[in-house]
Amino acid sequence: MNQPFRIEKRECFRVVGYKMTTTNKKKQGTKDIPAMWTKFKEGDQHEKLMSLMNQEPYGVFGINAYNTNQADAREFDYYIAVSSDQDEEDTMVSYMVPEATWAVFPCTIETMGKTEAMAIMKWLPKSKYKPLNKGYITGKMKSGAPDIEYYGKDGAIEVWIAVKEK
Repeated sequence: MNQPFRIEKRECFRVVGYKMTTTNKKKQGTKDIPAMWTKFKEGDQHEKLMSLMNQEPYGVFGINAYNTNQADAREFDYYIAVSSDQDEEDTMVSYMVPEATWAVFPCTIETMGKTEAMAIMKWLPKSKYKPLNKGYITGKMKSGAPDIEYYGKDGAIEVWIAVKEK
């Protein structure tokens, strides 16, 4: 399956939003992250967050930030956030997405997991790029940049994987 993709260099940008710490141990993150999104959509968090979005790239991000606990490489922080230069509200945090080159894969909410797996397992080994992150198979991450899910205003959904040329 040949997904259209693009390579995009981005300066670092600031996001504000909600943060949770979870782990790849026993696939706990695969339970915690959907629960966080459910809470985000059901309450007033969505409106609060959207009111802070005021700069490029416009949209909502799901951000996996690895290497947050030196003692446990499986632990990571997950953010639901928007790009903003405004002060975050009480229950929010800010995070700087580092400057990076991203392999960007369009997908749908249903194909997001498959798209990410295809990009990492099938596309990257054959491409002229290598990921900045290692450890996807074991869950013990060595990371150069976060993995990002992007939800655009027009319904566009993308998986962003940080890469560098081989």
